[in-house]
Amino acid sequence: MVIGLIALIIVINAILAMITVFYQSRDIASTWAWLLVLLVLPVLGAVLFWIFGRKLSSDKLTALATQQRLGIDQMVAAQREAISVGHDLIGNQQGAGVPELVRTLLQSDGALVTTMNAVKLISQRDDYTNALFADIAAASEHIHIEAYTIQPDATGRQLRRLLVAKAAAGVRVRVLYDAFGSHRLSARWWRPLRQAGGQVEPFFATKMARANPRINFRDHRKLTVIDGQIGYMGGFDIGDSPKHLTIHRDTQLRLCGQAVAVLQARFFMDWNTMAKIKKVHFQSAYFPDAPDIGHTTMQIVSSGPEQAQETLKLGYFRLITMAKHSIWIQTPYFVPDDSLLDALLIAANAGIDVRIMVPKATNQPLMAKATMFYLDRIVAGGGHVYLYDQGFLHAKAVIVDERIVATGTANFDIRSFRLNFELAAFLYDPQLAQQAADQFRQDRCHATRYTAQMAAQKPRRKRVAEEWSRLLAPIL
Repeated sequence: MVIGLIALIIVINAILAMITVFYQSRDIASTWAWLLVLLVLPVLGAVLFWIFGRKLSSDKLTALATQQRLGIDQMVAAQREAISVGHDLIGNQQGAGVPELVRTLLQSDGALVTTMNAVKLISQRDDYTNALFADIAAASEHIHIEAYTIQPDATGRQLRRLLVAKAAAGVRVRVLYDAFGSHRLSARWWRPLRQAGGQVEPFFATKMARANPRINFRDHRKLTVIDGQIGYMGGFDIGDSPKHLTIHRDTQLRLCGQAVAVLQARFFMDWNTMAKIKKVHFQSAYFPDAPDIGHTTMQIVSSGPEQAQETLKLGYFRLITMAKHSIWIQTPYFVPDDSLLDALLIAANAGIDVRIMVPKATNQPLMAKATMFYLDRIVAGGGHVYLYDQGFLHAKAVIVDERIVATGTANFDIRSFRLNFELAAFLYDPQLAQQAADQFRQDRCHATRYTAQMAAQKPRRKRVAEEWSRLLAPIL
């Protein structure tokens, strides 16, 4: 009797698990990963799925996908038309494979090609914080910040003081922050800014805090626009991690030029989707004429679950397959899907210098184990792996042939390509690519080489843990 009852419960659980997972369309890897969780953990698995597995409502996704980009869409349409008839959009900076990459990003995401940008690569936290705060202090018209994590520590409080002072002086201040990444912040913490006239909105927040069923879809975009003239984007958060992992190394861009308007439009799209009543309408002050003060041609690419295609992954895949000499990647987590892993292994087997650098210590144990599973495949296929040991390497960059670099907010993992709202810049500038490559070389001096021999000597229990973590990778 008892055995029959247990068998009945198992059958019912399996049927409910399949109905639950297949109710909404999702990729095959995520489908099998969630089935595994629901079948192995009947009750706990259902709770985890309710919090992490449910997709966004179609209404919210439609709102995100159909926001107009305040004039930029018309320019994108013109560039698509130009490229379809063979016109060159990036002049003498063009190299082998670049037109196809430009077209891929233009078609899949509407990533506008902008030229004559002045771009500065920032690699150290203090340099970034000092530059950002100086630009905020000099703002005269508006300050727009979209952040994943703002910590209520000394750095976060300093940012708040600056914003309060600017808002009190009549500068329009808007802050959009992720409710998961900035879970330590409260409405009370933001009260001084709101009282000074600033506007603050959480991204997909509910009264359920971290039990929010939308928590799996995180606004990982990190951008700032000041007076429509200066933009920041990249990997740095505001404040230090409370988990005692020092993050000094990351990659951030400070932009001046036409690309700032793209960041501004991205902010408005996200703000208008989340804001309940304080939506922003087009004003010329938000989009001033951009001076031609630089020489960098670039595309800023957005990705998120509202897109029909995984745009950022497509861009990275195209960039990797363009390589003739080298592919150097820095990322906190390395959990590629099969297509990206195969592309890297094909490149390594073809004699291309494939290098992957990740931090030796991270704040996500399961992701770290899954990362090691894939790194073992890289070294077995002839690639080179380096474990950075000077704190938590938070940099996110793909450098190809030391002539093109892509960098932004996305880790090189399935979550960033499929679930998070991310942002990346593809920079067609050999000088910037060379700077990024030089930084990679400097970081290598603080990293330990991880070899195929080391991978082969790992104990069995460690291999099993990495295998299981890899199975959960699509939903981590």
